[in-house]
Amino acid sequence: MMSTAGRNVTPMTDDAVLEWLLDSDPMLRWQVQRDLAGEPDEVWRATRARIATEGDGATLLSHQDLDGQWAGGAFFPASMTEQPPQNEQPYTATTWTLTALREGGLDGAALAGTAEKLRANSRWEYDDLPYWDGEVDVCINAMTLANGAWLGVDMTELAAWFPAHLQTDGGWDC
Repeated sequence: MMSTAGRNVTPMTDDAVLEWLLDSDPMLRWQVQRDLAGEPDEVWRATRARIATEGDGATLLSHQDLDGQWAGGAFFPASMTEQPPQNEQPYTATTWTLTALREGGLDGAALAGTAEKLRANSRWEYDDLPYWDGEVDVCINAMTLANGAWLGVDMTELAAWFPAHLQTDGGWDC
């Protein structure tokens, strides 16, 4: 035991940390199995396949609206009547949820039909622009580009948008 800030803490060994990480949601567990535990492909792939049916992935999928969105909005929930302060973004709307599912390892096939529903029903809160066309913010467009490619959307036009918005310092204003 060691003392940290007045608390007795048992140091975790590498094995204890690995076990703790493996005792987690499939969205994390498959990556731990693949990247840290060195499990065979069939083991981590089987865990990854469970994202759509259990844990956080299944919960997020269960909140998808019939029109393909989450929380009724592209970037902000429909219930928001004005843009929140910068540090109070509610991360429940479509772009954030798709990004979490993609980065968590969900197979895009689990969202069959979603891309088409978003094309028909989702527009950006800024200037009412069509969802897959992107909007004016580089960070939002980067998430949209990645999410669209993941779902099989032709993102050629949005990808072409980025070079035109390169800043003089060689980066993008995010």
